[in-house]
Amino acid sequence: MRNGDRLTRSIGQSSARWQVLGRVGDQPQTVAQIARNMGHTRQSVQRVANVLATEGLVVYQENPADRRAQLLALTPQGAEVLRTIYSLNQEWARHIMTKLNPEHLDTVADALEEIARILETDEQQTSQQETSKKEGD
Repeated sequence: MRNGDRLTRSIGQSSARWQVLGRVGDQPQTVAQIARNMGHTRQSVQRVANVLATEGLVVYQENPADRRAQLLALTPQGAEVLRTIYSLNQEWARHIMTKLNPEHLDTVADALEEIARILETDEQQTSQQETSKKEGD
């Protein structure tokens, strides 16, 4: 978050704003959907969305699936800000990559893949145990 805030500060944005803009960059979503996907409260995302709407970066649209929950959509100005943020992020990532040792990155990537396999196996075993318990009841 700190790096995201530092990266976006020069254009008057923040990591929180970047996250919300990025979520609606591909397709409009409700604030509740954005919050769920981000693991944040609806209220915190609502505050950021309202500020973005006031600044003209997003708009609220009717939601054909649920009239009570409006969709948040990017405006052309919001799309431009998001493109700028992505460009700044790519530039920063290229800069950071020049400082990293490729062999160390490979080692870290291998370790992360092993952790992911362990977690996946554990999740599958837990799911199978829960299913067996339900069938035994």
